[in-house]
Amino acid sequence: MALNLDAEAVAAALRADVDLAPSGAKRLKLRTLLAKFGYTKRTDSNTGEITRLLSEVGLSLNPPIIRFGVTWEITQDDWIILSNDVPNVPLPDSLPSTWNADGWFDRIVNLELRTEKEVEIKFIVPLLARLGYGDDDRYDGMPVPAAYGSRPTTLVIDFALFNSTESSLRNQPLLTVEAKREGRLVKQRELESAHNQAKSYCLWAQCDYFMITDSRTIQAFHIARGQLGELAPLFVCERNDLTNKFGELYALVSKKTLTQYYLAKFASADEALS
Repeated sequence: MALNLDAEAVAAALRADVDLAPSGAKRLKLRTLLAKFGYTKRTDSNTGEITRLLSEVGLSLNPPIIRFGVTWEITQDDWIILSNDVPNVPLPDSLPSTWNADGWFDRIVNLELRTEKEVEIKFIVPLLARLGYGDDDRYDGMPVPAAYGSRPTTLVIDFALFNSTESSLRNQPLLTVEAKREGRLVKQRELESAHNQAKSYCLWAQCDYFMITDSRTIQAFHIARGQLGELAPLFVCERNDLTNKFGELYALVSKKTLTQYYLAKFASADEALS
């Protein structure tokens, strides 16, 4: 079935309904959401188009309704939370006492990485581990379908981070990470390209936080739906200063911090949207 000809009006009406909720969030079954746009079955095309339309009116869909990899992670009877994405600033959290017990932050100052793969393996994976993300929380090279008009495509997110032990967040990416070869982000054009890639990934995966790094430069961002223009970073750091600034990064995007953030976001939707 083709997309409802008044799809933009449907998206706008959903935004208006959500805005009426005191919490700025409402929930509905995926089956109901599809029906509002004139669908009985879900496909990569229609879930991508609904994601785009709702993002354009400033609504988040949590968990995301698109497919990760080759399987659908949610059923049509699962609840989807629509929220107007008023940013919630995570509360700073104290670092674990063992955060640099092995001296990794000291050793990486003079690290030389020759390829993007080495940046991923020797810098990003150890950094994510120190932010609390274990092997089971990482989806490396996560493919997601995207819809650009009539041209469906598949995007590959370098790292999508989850909380694998929190059942209520099992399908919700907490953070995405875009990796670049060492030294690439010193060029403004490369930096802008990395930003655009990461923002696009967050749109389709409905993830509110992303990080980009070439190992020399680390930047972290919060992104609100419908705000795909230029973003000011929450965190910027050069690798040689990461030892001093890691506490700040941990407070913003650690597994513990973002778990609290998304749990609070999910809990806010206490009103069903029929």
